[in-house]
Amino acid sequence: MPTRAALLDGEGRVVAANRAWLRPPGSESPDAPALAPVGTPYLAEFLQRDHDAGPRVISVDPKASGERQTEGLRAFVGGVVEVLEGRRPRFEAEVARVGARGRCWFAIQISALEGDEHLALATEADVSAQRRAQEALAASEGRLRTIVTGAPIVLFAIDGDGLITLFDGRGAAGLGVAPERVAGRSVFEVFAHVPQLLSAVRRAMAGETVVTTAPIGSMTFELRCSPALTRDNRIAGVVGIATDITERARIERLKNEFVSIVSHELRTPLTSIRGSLGLLGGGVAGQLPSRAQDLVKIALTNTERLIRLVNDILDLDKIETGRLDLRSDSLDPAELADHAIAELAAYAEASGVALIREFGRTGDVRGDRDRLLQVLINLLSNAIKFSKPGDSIRLEIELGESAVRFTVCDEGPGIAEDQMPKLFRKFSQLDESDSRAAGGSGLGLAISKAIVDAHGGTIGVTSRPGAGARFHFEIPSELDDLPRPRARSESSPYIRLRRARTDRPRVGRDDEVLELVDRARTLVLAARLDRAAARDLQRRAEELARRRGLPVAMRSGLLRVATALAGLEQDVGETPTTEHRRALAEALSALEGEAGSRPDESIH
Repeated sequence: MPTRAALLDGEGRVVAANRAWLRPPGSESPDAPALAPVGTPYLAEFLQRDHDAGPRVISVDPKASGERQTEGLRAFVGGVVEVLEGRRPRFEAEVARVGARGRCWFAIQISALEGDEHLALATEADVSAQRRAQEALAASEGRLRTIVTGAPIVLFAIDGDGLITLFDGRGAAGLGVAPERVAGRSVFEVFAHVPQLLSAVRRAMAGETVVTTAPIGSMTFELRCSPALTRDNRIAGVVGIATDITERARIERLKNEFVSIVSHELRTPLTSIRGSLGLLGGGVAGQLPSRAQDLVKIALTNTERLIRLVNDILDLDKIETGRLDLRSDSLDPAELADHAIAELAAYAEASGVALIREFGRTGDVRGDRDRLLQVLINLLSNAIKFSKPGDSIRLEIELGESAVRFTVCDEGPGIAEDQMPKLFRKFSQLDESDSRAAGGSGLGLAISKAIVDAHGGTIGVTSRPGAGARFHFEIPSELDDLPRPRARSESSPYIRLRRARTDRPRVGRDDEVLELVDRARTLVLAARLDRAAARDLQRRAEELARRRGLPVAMRSGLLRVATALAGLEQDVGETPTTEHRRALAEALSALEGEAGSRPDESIH
């Protein structure tokens, strides 16, 4: 709205005004008279009262009432009078008017004019929109503050230099730090004891959104880190949230332990039952009547199904808890595929489905033969299960730049797009009704994904309803490290440490850091633990981390390697534990990536 303006004489009367002044303000209805027309006292409005609604003008504080409101109005009137009497050159205030259209805020300024006549200029600008925006912002901040201080979460922000700019929330106590003591400090220093967080921060600074979990003391947190982008899509830092999931993790652990214990306890009696039923069916106890033979066959079939389910549960439990040991052998993909086809030939023939071989000799892959064969058999058996008699299933193998791709193509009913996310979940069935045609535990694809992930590969599917499905997985054709057990099935235990490039001269800090990585890598791959070498490399990593001129992220990486080496050194026995091998391999991989991503410089 236009600014309202009027001239006041020494007695406070309006002697001239612009058009906006002569119209009612926003708080009044459009047909209402002007509040202070020419010839009337300007201050009269501020002393006027409405018998039903109270004062027409309230003080700056919208919640003021009674004596406080009177004091506010008295201060305003006093300030205007001082300008009119020449005792001050200007007076400014913000007041609220209450009228038929509600409350409106005005920024009022009374300024003395130079000259013989005692005149003053009164201006009123409607600032209701700004005031409401401020109130809405304050309310929003209040709600956010209530959420942050009341929920078991921590909100944090980190700038491009790794300094913490925001750290707030009730869950901060569980992280072992006080919010007021971390602002302005490096996240790599404050949270050196939480490598999962530092890894997530590094990946977020590279443009990736990361979700991971981290045990901290007796608590467990879910960490979500995302890159903070500027208007021109440059990464300016990291924003994240840490959620206390201690209770959820405890329940999940109890559930997994229960399933594992029950599965172990079931396997022995089920094996015994299967053997006994097999002996009965084979006539060891005498020839059974035809009806009894059928019943024994049904019992044997369902017992074997239960045993497969128990084995699947145990396999998945091993993978998720990092207890699955994978071999690293040189494998011929064509031989693997032929073996899988041969094993399922009878099942395919009984189902009236043709298995078509569409592959030739390709490059070898490294991995665990039995586990990769398990993935192929699972994908092929699923394809047979959902195919009609007369359909064909093709098994293709393609050699890419750095991986070998296996693809199973069927002519089944296809998969709707909204069903895709359910495919690789545990105990998930696309048809969850009691009358579904194809049975199964819903664990096959979850286990297949976990095995492929564990080999450093990827698995996926393309399909549409009525057009069949193409399940594929890729296994790297050349790997620098052995398969390692993973902590969770979503992250690969293959620590793919890149070999130092020999076609590029290395000088300065990169040379020393990468030399450390190359020496420490031998400890990851060694069959026996060399404590003296681990101790020497730990001291070397700590020495490099203390040198000036290194970026914060590289120094943090060196300290992480030193910590991992210290853990390796403390292993009991001659063989390093898988956990400490993996921790060192991950630390070396991150450090090598940090050193290799920067131009070579000298250490000062």
